[in-house]
Amino acid sequence: MTEDKKETQSSSPGNAKCFPPMRYMVASMTFLGFANIYAMRVNLSMAIAVMVANQTVIHHGMEVQEPAEFSWTTKVQGVILSAFYYGYMVTQLPGGVLARKFGGATILGLSVGTSGALTMLTPLAARVHVGVLIALRVAIGMAEGFVYPAGHALWSQWAPPLERSTLATFNPAGSRLGIIISMYLSGYLAYNIGWSSIFYVFGTSGVLWAVIWFALVRNSPSKQPCISAKELEYIESSLGSDLHAKDVPIPWKSIFTSLPLWAIMLAHFTQTWGLYTMMSELPLYFNQRLHLDLKKTSVASALPYILVLLVLISGGRLADYLRRHFLSTGTVRKIFNTLGFLPMVIFPIAAGYVKEADHTTAIVMMTLGIGLNGFSESGFLVNPLDIAPALASVLMGVTNTAATVSGIISPTLSGFIVQYHSAEEWRMVFYINGIVYLIGGTFYLLFASGEKQPWANGTDCDKLSDNELTADGSKEE
Repeated sequence: MTEDKKETQSSSPGNAKCFPPMRYMVASMTFLGFANIYAMRVNLSMAIAVMVANQTVIHHGMEVQEPAEFSWTTKVQGVILSAFYYGYMVTQLPGGVLARKFGGATILGLSVGTSGALTMLTPLAARVHVGVLIALRVAIGMAEGFVYPAGHALWSQWAPPLERSTLATFNPAGSRLGIIISMYLSGYLAYNIGWSSIFYVFGTSGVLWAVIWFALVRNSPSKQPCISAKELEYIESSLGSDLHAKDVPIPWKSIFTSLPLWAIMLAHFTQTWGLYTMMSELPLYFNQRLHLDLKKTSVASALPYILVLLVLISGGRLADYLRRHFLSTGTVRKIFNTLGFLPMVIFPIAAGYVKEADHTTAIVMMTLGIGLNGFSESGFLVNPLDIAPALASVLMGVTNTAATVSGIISPTLSGFIVQYHSAEEWRMVFYINGIVYLIGGTFYLLFASGEKQPWANGTDCDKLSDNELTADGSKEE
């Protein structure tokens, strides 16, 4: 019997009608937590445009041009923007292991709170020395590196199998809300208060969220106050043995020799390449290439993430509906991953050929590419919860470590390519992005799986007999 069929028999959402379901309160809080995390991650991309630009001020009734506070070259700016990801990469694997040991809620709360406190130090660090700023961004990256592994550890305990897409996509949906808020509010704060206020506002928000999180959320349903007996029984019966994640040994050899895991890893690398390229470079594209002012840049940069937020929320529900009624988990994951990856090949490249004065067409193209890309989060990103629920936080740590390499490469590479903000330079950035998406999407289509893997309960594959394995590496039922 396949894993999908077993899930259908043992876990129907209709079995647990209570109001409000506590798992959706947890989802709402993770949504806001990831919004805070990504707002703190992307705010420097908005602030740096002001930090290095000449400012017009009114002095004795006359407009006066003041020189930029910082004279960083585009190459230095690329290094500053990518510094976050050096730290972010280091804590992915430890984050997965620690989240299994201490609980996803605990690690997630500590990560967001620490990131908030460090973010508030950004103006001071920038004014001391660019090296201090780079070191601080590395430290913020290290703090935030625990977030996605912790999120998967949390959902391995809280998400019934046939609600995984719906609940787990609250995390990336929140991240997109954070990008929207940061891109819009950063421009407002910079113009009306000063660029330093960007970091004080978002840093304070992160710390406050962490305080509320620790007051409301626990690592597992069994430890959650106010949860109904019916909801608790529904979650625990649907998850079964996967509830005991911390008791499962980590089969490192099988993990690193699993093709379905490599498919997730390459897809994650691909998605991170595109996401981080756009987070870091999209404001510069609108500001320096299309010559939009900072207020218009803020609005234009936020539009793609409004669409992707809607796509993520609706896509997660649609994916679970299709899994419940029509298609296998593996088929759904591949369809949604492809639906998300193809727009990031087509639309950014098309935007590269739009005339400089045609702002509307360029904005529409970028909005469609980034917005429709949200479908892929119901593909590869949820997939670790399918193939090894008890090890999902560790798998997320593994794949996000590899993926974060692209967060280091892509902004730095874009900074070296885009020296004069010419159409040819931006086309090169978008073509490279498209090639990466084609490779990652094809590999995922060929080798991804929706079945629970034989090593998912902690046993290395070389300890299993050959007749226990199917062609895709899953165990015979």
